[in-house]
Amino acid sequence: MKNAESRGDLKSALSRPGAGGPALDRVEKSPRRDLVSGVLLLAAGPMLVAGLLMPAISVSRLVFFEQQYSLMQAVMAYFAEGQFALFVLVLVFSVLIPASKVVVGLWAWVAGGNKPKLAKSMLRVLAAISRWSMLDVFIVALTVLVVDGRILDTADVHVGIVLFAMAAIASTIATHRLNRLA
Repeated sequence: MKNAESRGDLKSALSRPGAGGPALDRVEKSPRRDLVSGVLLLAAGPMLVAGLLMPAISVSRLVFFEQQYSLMQAVMAYFAEGQFALFVLVLVFSVLIPASKVVVGLWAWVAGGNKPKLAKSMLRVLAAISRWSMLDVFIVALTVLVVDGRILDTADVHVGIVLFAMAAIASTIATHRLNRLA
């Protein structure tokens, strides 16, 4: 009986904030404890890959010619056409930043509690630049508006841009949540 009482006292003593010492307090406040962020990041990864590779926009000329582009095809088209400034701009803001948000966010969620200062500084930087990862959605929207304004040309958006936008939003929410918890 005395053993059960002492276990109960120990359990209640350890459940108080600060009772487990700094190491236990850090684990309790660790970003990896946030299930919502973890689920959002785990969903954002595949959505980002699919959003980059699946058709995002199609351009039709007359009624006979239609060409579909994924976001990665658009990035590579800028490179192939020698438009290196656009290539770098779209590559950085539409591929590298969203991918780094997912990778760093997952790292902070899984292992960030072991290096809280590093996780906090990385999450702070990602939270500050995360709004720029929606640049590609804006570019596609502008392209659709410009192409639809031409005679005999039309443009439509496809599932790729929707998945990309969902991944960007999910990873932004998750990195902001993790940043707040770090």
